[in-house]
Amino acid sequence: MPIFGKDPFAEDREASPTALEPEDDEASQGGRYGFDEPPRGAGDRTLHDRPGGEAGPGEPVEAGSTGTGGVETGQQGGGHHDHGDPSEMRPVEEVRAMILDRIRPLTPIELHLQEAHGCVLASDVVAELDIPSFSSSAMDGFAVRASDIARAVSDEPVLLRVVGRAPIGRTPDVTVGGGEAVRIATGAPIPAGADCVVPIEQCIVEGERVHVLQMLPDGANIRPSGQDVRAGRILVPAGRRLSAPELGLLASSGHASVLVHPRPRVVVLSTGDELVEPGRPAPYGMVRDANSYTIFGALRDTGVTPFIGGIVRDEVEELKDAVLGLTTRADAFISSGGVSVGERDVVKKAFFRRGEIDFYKVAMQPGMPQGFGLIEDTPYFGLPGNPVSVFVSFEVFIRPALLRMMGRRDIFRPEIMAVVEDDISGPRSRLMFQRVRVWRERGEWRAASTGPSASNLLSTVVRANGLAMVPVGMETAPAGSQVRVMLFRALEDGS
Repeated sequence: MPIFGKDPFAEDREASPTALEPEDDEASQGGRYGFDEPPRGAGDRTLHDRPGGEAGPGEPVEAGSTGTGGVETGQQGGGHHDHGDPSEMRPVEEVRAMILDRIRPLTPIELHLQEAHGCVLASDVVAELDIPSFSSSAMDGFAVRASDIARAVSDEPVLLRVVGRAPIGRTPDVTVGGGEAVRIATGAPIPAGADCVVPIEQCIVEGERVHVLQMLPDGANIRPSGQDVRAGRILVPAGRRLSAPELGLLASSGHASVLVHPRPRVVVLSTGDELVEPGRPAPYGMVRDANSYTIFGALRDTGVTPFIGGIVRDEVEELKDAVLGLTTRADAFISSGGVSVGERDVVKKAFFRRGEIDFYKVAMQPGMPQGFGLIEDTPYFGLPGNPVSVFVSFEVFIRPALLRMMGRRDIFRPEIMAVVEDDISGPRSRLMFQRVRVWRERGEWRAASTGPSASNLLSTVVRANGLAMVPVGMETAPAGSQVRVMLFRALEDGS
């Protein structure tokens, strides 16, 4: 069993560690300063570009070198010291269950098949007709009666009279009688009277006559009507994510649109007076906003519609304006920074009359401080400021919640047991997530740390494909021991 949550291998899909399901699609690209689709609620507000800070002289500070968007108590420097009272910390599984309990799938809408790709079907789609709707030829050749060629061999071929042609896309206007044949193309409807098709390779044509060199049974080289799906059967069941095969089957049955749970539209905000936008000069002591783009990429990978809302200063009114101006156009908000002790007042003061945001310490490293609640019924996720904490928190809490909003049933990442190459240590009172690279060797999974555990070292995530988990109560998983690893991307993706 996994350390927390439900074992994803027990879900509806077959989760393969070597071929994780791709979830990104062209329709979920989102935008920088505008939504790609009209609002689903009332209101006509737009999001304004928030400048990331004034340009000025000084040395740039690399993203994540001191954390982005706020300080994460107990995480700065990435040590293993317990800065939180264990009695005040909530277990990871408890917090995640609490969040998921407050998340509901989005109201279904009708979307064209092109727009529905990647969405989850909200109701069963039933075949109204047989697929295919008519019997057709599987080969180029001649439609004949099997009884006429029952004695045909290469040394003594059977001679038949060619009485017509069965083209593709038309109803045949000839009938195959005894001793007769009709020239037919692959995919053309079978003419009346014929019960098999002789491939052209087994025929010798002489004008209006054809010599058949091989006997064939009744039904040979014929695709019968309803061979794929019979009328009245379920084409695609509710709860299925629509990918290439589902779209093709729905299209072949004549469905141009389907009822699906739409992709959540998620606004990403970074809070902090020290932040500047990427591409702008960063005066000494300022930090470029890496978190917005980390979250944006994670949202795209999840298949939702992300929207970068920009940098918000540590001002109550500015945060309130940024969020409340978009509640009718967003299905969820994610902010990074401003959830640690002493910083959360900005968020609480901004929304105490509009919703309920809870802040708590989670028994995990990285990512101990967290915030979650509803602002006018819209989920609001408050993440820590350090970039690795942002990534891990997204994987543990936000990704499953968004997949549930999309109507997905398989909401957890696949997990494996792997032998660790290095000692992995963390606070005994917290669930430790260590970035690792996983590979298969001699019939077993192996995992190696990609660097120090400091929560500001985002490059360790770039080199990783999994998160090794050292459970609460264990301070060190020694090299050579087995630990559970959550895989967050396919192993062949640059691993």
